[in-house]
Amino acid sequence: MKNFGTLFGFEMKKIWMRPMTWAAVLVFCAAFITITVQPFFRSGGAAFTATDADGKEITQFLTAGEQYRLRVEGARTLSGQPMDEAFFQTAQETIPLDKDYFDKESYFFLIDPSYRDFYTEFGEWLNGTAEHYYTARQNSRELSWQRLTEEDAAYWRELEARVEKPFVYQPVLGPRMLMNMLGSAGLEMFLPLLVGLCLCDLYAQERRTRAGALIFSSPRGRRCLYLAKTLAGAISAVAATLIVVSAGGLANLLFYGPYGYDGAIQISPWLWHSSLPIAMGQGILILLGLLLAYALVCGAATALTSVWSGSGAAAMAISVGVMIAAMTLDRTEPGWWAYMPGNLVDERGMNSLQITNLFGVQLNILQSGFLLYMALAVVLFVLCRLGWRRSAAGSA
Repeated sequence: MKNFGTLFGFEMKKIWMRPMTWAAVLVFCAAFITITVQPFFRSGGAAFTATDADGKEITQFLTAGEQYRLRVEGARTLSGQPMDEAFFQTAQETIPLDKDYFDKESYFFLIDPSYRDFYTEFGEWLNGTAEHYYTARQNSRELSWQRLTEEDAAYWRELEARVEKPFVYQPVLGPRMLMNMLGSAGLEMFLPLLVGLCLCDLYAQERRTRAGALIFSSPRGRRCLYLAKTLAGAISAVAATLIVVSAGGLANLLFYGPYGYDGAIQISPWLWHSSLPIAMGQGILILLGLLLAYALVCGAATALTSVWSGSGAAAMAISVGVMIAAMTLDRTEPGWWAYMPGNLVDERGMNSLQITNLFGVQLNILQSGFLLYMALAVVLFVLCRLGWRRSAAGSA
């Protein structure tokens, strides 16, 4: 055990002492911090004119960044209010619905920004009541369940019944931005590149430095080293991902504040159709778990190429190939295509109605997808073991 601990520490040190590893992690951190804060500093803008309660005309030029900041800060004033009949009635009485869109924008930015985001996301329902909104949503859900088997439809009806209504309004712009950063609009897309840059030399370095003959001279030593390398590679793939996510997440908290994470995911426009009884914060944790499982798959694929080819360049090429394939393959096909990273590690996964029956247990796509990615990572690391033994036999 002491020998394993020494080897594991040595392998971790090799990975994290490489300039390429830290360069990749820092570049990704900088990129996702920039993506997170960029909306607050956008240039350009428009001049708005509105009349206040005293009849005084106000004209002010606001940059795009200032408009965005008003959206974020204004929505906080409604935080925690139940979206019931009284809420909808107050919104109808407060928002100048009889004006055109630009006049409303002037009102929101110069007079009262509190209902700006609510109007953008729920404005089509303001000609009715809260009951109309919730009934329309339920009818939409029932319509989508008609194409499912009765067993699968019952699964989603049971989950939908656990979604608390009326929803409690929360400013979810910050959590939505974080979800986008985790999903196919952000880190998921480039994750194979990040992991590949960190692990491309995991097994190839020994062949390049001609240290293989010494390593493989002891069967016990090579088994221990394989386990140390595998564990170091898996932990490093997860650690690199977590460092980048943490950097973007901290920037998100700094600029958006700790708001909206306890709001139902159905408040987010892209998740309106979801029947999962979870909050935005829980949704983010689910996406993070899937992202880390995908990082293990990417790490295992990179390691597999590294050990079988003995080339860090080849391993890096495979990582880039995985990234390009994940970005370009069709996301609209049903069936197993739904498990592609762009569909699963994304808000799309939370809207999916796909159910897998595993040994009599019903699993939604988020649950079955996580198990699938973990199983795939294990299989690839086992194949690494076969490549490691082949290298040992070749050096004998």
